Amino acid sequence: MPPQIESVAVVGAGAMGAMYAAHPVEGGLRTVLVASGERAQRLRTEGLTVNGRPLAADVADPAGDELPPVDPAIVAVKHHDLAAALDDLAPFVGPSTTYVSVLNGLDSEETIAERFGADRVLLCIALGMAAGREGNEVTYLSPGLLVIGTSAGLADPSRIATVGAALDRAALAWEAPEDMQHEMWWKFMVNTCINRASAVLRAPYADFTEPGPARSLMIALRDEVIALSSPAGVPLDASDADRWDEVLRGLPGTGQTSMLQDVPAGRPTEVDLFAGRVVALGEQHGIPTPYNQTMARVLSR
Repeated sequence: MPPQIESVAVVGAGAMGAMYAAHPVEGGLRTVLVASGERAQRLRTEGLTVNGRPLAADVADPAGDELPPVDPAIVAVKHHDLAAALDDLAPFVGPSTTYVSVLNGLDSEETIAERFGADRVLLCIALGMAAGREGNEVTYLSPGLLVIGTSAGLADPSRIATVGAALDRAALAWEAPEDMQHEMWWKFMVNTCINRASAVLRAPYADFTEPGPARSLMIALRDEVIALSSPAGVPLDASDADRWDEVLRGLPGTGQTSMLQDVPAGRPTEVDLFAGRVVALGEQHGIPTPYNQTMARVLSR
């Protein structure tokens, strides 16, 4: 039996962070939202609702709060906020804490490993969630699926079962595939093709399920990632493209990607994590990436 987990920390109180915090609260786990300064004060005084219910998680501010070490720690911020988030998290973790990042991209686990130790970090991708935040109100249509695993140099596989038991208590669906690096690249392909296309076209998921300009752009961005994947050492193929289409058809048609929500709101985007990374890999391996180059230029303006 895996060790019993009694506490969960979530750093990041956006749509995803609040959604993931609400579930362990309902499962009876001690749940804390980690935040500092004005953000912590605002969470304490104004609170959040998740699907209409007040979020009954504690707020932990590194400036003055003390807690027993939490386990696991779920990191759910935007990539440009990651370094500051890890600073906030540091006082509340210990040598047994397992770190689970639901950030997009291929790099957040490396950053967390450098700060807290690679042997405590699991790989994770979040699939099929549909959540948004307006003011203090978070709503979600589906919490989706968490895919967790490890690879050489990261956490021992025993930590997967321990975190999985906590996710079971929180009623969050999860799975642990054998080839987690392949899953990470598959999600990288998905984020690269749908987030950027939806943000530029201001289009919901439904627009990408039928033939037309939106779907054509998504496919072009997707195929550039597939072309790069073999030289990068994690080959993707047509079956991975078909799998994404199956997932896409199951998403709420009116749902919006996180980047589509960020652009109209004037928030920073994560375009460099995806289009920028694809362009750099293309230059490294001598493979043209004109569609991703265009996305990088448009969304970086």
